[in-house]
Amino acid sequence: MGLHTRTVWAVQRHPLALFVSIIFLSLLSLFGLHRLNLDVNFSDYFSPTDPQFVAFKQMNNSFDRHDQLWLLLEREQDWREVALSQPLQNFVEQLEGNPNVLSVQGYNQFLQGDARTERILNYKKHPRLASVLSENGQAILLQLKLNEAESKAFATRSLWLMSTLDDINAEAHAFWQPVKVNSYLNGTHALNWQYAKVLRHDLLWFAPSLLGIIFLMAMLFIRQKMWIAALCLNCVITLILTLGMAAWLQLTLAAISAFVPVIIVTLALAYASHLYFAWRGAIKLGKSNLQALEQSVSVNQAPLFYSTLTTIFGFCLLMFSPSPPIQSFGLLVAFAVLCNYLLSLTTLIYFAGFSKPTKQIGVNFGSVLSLAQNNVKRPNSVIFGIVLLSILSLMSVSKLTLNDDPLGYFESNNPFTLSSQKMRQYFAGINLQHYVVSSKSGVRLDKVELTFIYKFARFLKAQAEVNKVQHLGDWVKSAGIGQNQFKRLLSENSVEQLRLQSELAQLKNASLVTLYLVPMTAMELVAFEAKVKTWLDTNAGSVDVSPPLGSNLLFAHLSIDNANNMLMSFGVALLALAALLSMLKRSFIFGLMGLLLNFLPLLWVFALWQLNGGFISLGTAVVLGMMLGVIVDDTLHLMLKLPSKDGSDNNNAMMWDALSKVLPVITFTTLTIALGFAIGLMSDFTPISQLSLLSCLVVLFAWGFDVLMLPVLYQRWVLRKEHAE
Repeated sequence: MGLHTRTVWAVQRHPLALFVSIIFLSLLSLFGLHRLNLDVNFSDYFSPTDPQFVAFKQMNNSFDRHDQLWLLLEREQDWREVALSQPLQNFVEQLEGNPNVLSVQGYNQFLQGDARTERILNYKKHPRLASVLSENGQAILLQLKLNEAESKAFATRSLWLMSTLDDINAEAHAFWQPVKVNSYLNGTHALNWQYAKVLRHDLLWFAPSLLGIIFLMAMLFIRQKMWIAALCLNCVITLILTLGMAAWLQLTLAAISAFVPVIIVTLALAYASHLYFAWRGAIKLGKSNLQALEQSVSVNQAPLFYSTLTTIFGFCLLMFSPSPPIQSFGLLVAFAVLCNYLLSLTTLIYFAGFSKPTKQIGVNFGSVLSLAQNNVKRPNSVIFGIVLLSILSLMSVSKLTLNDDPLGYFESNNPFTLSSQKMRQYFAGINLQHYVVSSKSGVRLDKVELTFIYKFARFLKAQAEVNKVQHLGDWVKSAGIGQNQFKRLLSENSVEQLRLQSELAQLKNASLVTLYLVPMTAMELVAFEAKVKTWLDTNAGSVDVSPPLGSNLLFAHLSIDNANNMLMSFGVALLALAALLSMLKRSFIFGLMGLLLNFLPLLWVFALWQLNGGFISLGTAVVLGMMLGVIVDDTLHLMLKLPSKDGSDNNNAMMWDALSKVLPVITFTTLTIALGFAIGLMSDFTPISQLSLLSCLVVLFAWGFDVLMLPVLYQRWVLRKEHAE
């Protein structure tokens, strides 16, 4: 570490190379910003190499699906009234006049007669009429196909999608509101529309909130212009470099990525505070500005180095997540922490050298030490309480379940949430799952495949989880033809002529079976998948059947895999921290204390989360993976500054002296990080708000354990052992 100290002061004496390097890297980052992928899409959460995701995309390419953008129109009277036909046709013509809309299909086709006058297959009752007209006739569906070519006129596809759907939504509202008809947009495009809006909302709120936190912390605690200016400069540089890395590496960004700048700025402010408070303490003792800076660096270099190392390690473990945006999240924050560390020991110290200390150098947290001293007078009660509450917490956490629903990530008043409720109210819902049934030989479907489809559909309809099943046999039955006749029609006509593009592959060797499921949790979806697989293993010997395909099921597997990986990462990081402390302090006891101080806060918080009806989701699982890397900073600063076991009779006084210097600092860092994470509570995106809430609680609980539990354990396990020896 001695070489490290000499390097720090060598940079201060020759800062030109430092600033040239910073300017060069900043310009390089700025020049690469045009490569930044800001085209957010909900499918970005899936790995492009995931076999199930690849199969899902192939299915969408093989079959002409009509679920990307639905417009639901709701009224009190029946839509089958003749008086409504002409207004509906006028509205469809108005939509088709929009350059962003290629076609409008759905209930309007039945009014125009297109769906009733099939050239080949004729029906007494169209098998898909119930899919676009509700049973009571009060709701209809229109399927809009968008003109993707128009997106080239916009900077990103997301901006085009937001603009297009805003226009369609406003157009529908203006046309139908006078006659008391409600309109709702649903489907994949509508999901991405609201997803992009949430990201924009978060970015607009997070930026001023960050500035507010910096201003508040500066006014209350720092009050040193050069320190504040240097800190702000470091934050700006770190953000630029981090965005530059994301751009040049073309990392996958998503709505959760909007929280990255919040973490970067709050951690930068928290980490720099250790240097500032040590400098302020030295100034109070009458040292010059330079002497105070030298002492600050000397005292904090080891804790800063190891806390940076462990924080980087903690966030890098997020890269084990199966979701690309979470991987990018971890990599970006880890890189930013490294930048913060290097800048804190270079530019921050350089500009702090020009500060002019005043007598009013901010509020301190001296009362925190009194709290710790009063608490240590009742060690038995403290330990008993912690053990009892930890046992109860373990019992509570054991009841946590995985209950992720990507379609429920928005607020209850969000347009997508409202439209989803209407889809469930009037139709079979939006929880779709598909199976592709194909012939084993790869040739055209025959009687064997159609017979199996009927049998499979009967099994599925008998399941409580299934609202409705759609398959190729519906068309055969509705047309009133036999299987042999249908076989002849398949051989003589194209899929387009039969108008079966949504359920029959172009080569006629595969057909789609679509399930409309009741709302289900991730674990329920996986359990249903296993139940169907058991049936298929016994009954599907004569045909090929794909695994179940659907966005909700994909997300269920993603959530489960992500939760398992985050739990494993947390365990690895916790053991690594214990090993590091044991080696640095040359005592297993310090490693055990570090393990408890960082494990118990998360245990207690997740216990409270479960008692309050919470569950494991994408956002809450990320807390497991990343928060150890955050709270370990304060633990390391405390543990490394506490006296090791050396047989000295003065260790108790030395302990309180060390705590008197560190506890005020970690109180400041806790307040800063908690306020920073609290910004995410303003997000309309559930994973971010959940991540923010749990992160705030973990930080506060970790502070409580550091202040109230550490002195008790140190006296019991370290000092008492010394006296016994």
